[in-house]
Parts: sequence; structure tokens; C-alpha cells
Amino acid sequence: MQDRPFTARKFNKNTWVIEGVGSYSYLLLGNEKAMMIDTGMSRLNLRQFVETITDLPIFVANTHGHFDHTGGNGWFDISYMHPNSVQDAKKAFGNPEEFPLDYKIETVTNGHVFDLGGRTLEVIEIPAHNAGSIAFLDKENRLLFSGDELEAGQVLLMLADYSYVEKHQQNMKLLKKRSNEFDYICPAHNGTPIHVSYIDAFIENDQRVMDGIEGKQDIFSPSLPQGFFESNKLFRRSEYKGSSIVYNINNIFIR
Repeated sequence: MQDRPFTARKFNKNTWVIEGVGSYSYLLLGNEKAMMIDTGMSRLNLRQFVETITDLPIFVANTHGHFDHTGGNGWFDISYMHPNSVQDAKKAFGNPEEFPLDYKIETVTNGHVFDLGGRTLEVIEIPAHNAGSIAFLDKENRLLFSGDELEAGQVLLMLADYSYVEKHQQNMKLLKKRSNEFDYICPAHNGTPIHVSYIDAFIENDQRVMDGIEGKQDIFSPSLPQGFFESNKLFRRSEYKGSSIVYNINNIFIR
């Protein structure tokens, strides 16, 4: 079965969101370079599609290493990611022979700035959903690209021992301190862009969980196998003011 064709939606003068299989991919144009934030996991040629939009030289930067964000990296020459993402980036969901995996990886950490020419993207470390999660702050266009750590659907905080509710709240408070620098948030799933007010909702939601208000056991995610949540009785879903987190009741406070 062939993957569905890519579609692109332009939501400001130099930014597109591209949909295919897996996460959203964002195409950001500067005066000199183009940057892809995440590449989804379609088996179709993402680069060929993007080159119908721009003829600028293109590189990739990943919000984290999960393969639904990195599966299309190999259509490009180089991808930048956090050091903690490298171990996951080429671990295919499915048959690895169906994906281009021969690409160069460079690592970046907090404070790194990508310069596209008249447009800069600052790296902000926000690991909770994934140990290598980073956000990209686009000050010129007042946008924050948040990966899977902040979205309108649900944030999964139960995938490993580093996924603590307390850590997630610390990251949201960090973004809150810088919220005067952006107006909209561009997540990797479940609708984009979303309003900056989601940050406050997540801070409050995380606090409710830390205060002992236990979430529901009725949980579903289209990105995980059927029965995944039913098999683990430690998982809960907490919903508050439009935000939703899925967490492990043993991983609330940082140890």
C-alpha cells in the first residue's frame, strides 16, 4: 500500500506545514536557506515535494528522535538534533529497508541558533516526552515549534523513566517565561498552530496531578498499538482546560 501524498499549507509568508505520514513537517524559509523541522515517516520522497515550494538549500532539524519525526530525514543530506535523540533517530517503525537512513547527523544543545538569513531559530531544551526533546523559537515570526511536548491533543509522559510530570511542568514554566517572544505554538500533531495560552493550561494540569488529582484510565492513542494502555494499569490521562497529559502514576515527581 502506498503512503498518502503530501499536502502543504502556508500559514504565513515564509512558513508551511506539510502533512504526509507521521508528524507534521514544517518548512521555514529564510533569505539564504530553508529549514525542515521534522520529516514525518512517509516512504515517499519528501525532498522532491519540498523542492516544488522552494529552491533554497535545505537542511533538517528534529524536535526529538522518535521515528515518526525522523523517518524522512534521509531524503536530505544532514539533520541536526539533540545528542539524546541520536540513538533513536534511525530506529524505523516498521521495515527499515523502506526508508532512506544514510544521512549525516550533527548535534545541537540549548542556545544553539540556526541562521537562515533574516530568520533565526533558537534551540530550547524541553525533555519530558523524550530525553532529546527541543523546541525552536522563531523570534522574527513569533512562533514556537514544540514537537510532542506541547500540543492540543495529548502529551505522552509515560514512555520511559525520564518522563516525569514535574519535569514537564518545569519545561512549561520555562516556556512561560519566554512567552512574550511568541504568539503561536506549532506542535507536531493534532492541529497547528495553537494559541500560547495552552502553556498555562498545561502548567495547571501538571500541578493538579502533582496535587493528587488522579486522571482517567480511559486512554487511547492512534500512534500506539491497540491494547497498549489496557496492559499497563499505571497509566492515567488528565484533562484540564483543553490540555491533556498521559502519565505513569509512579513517575510524577523527579527522583
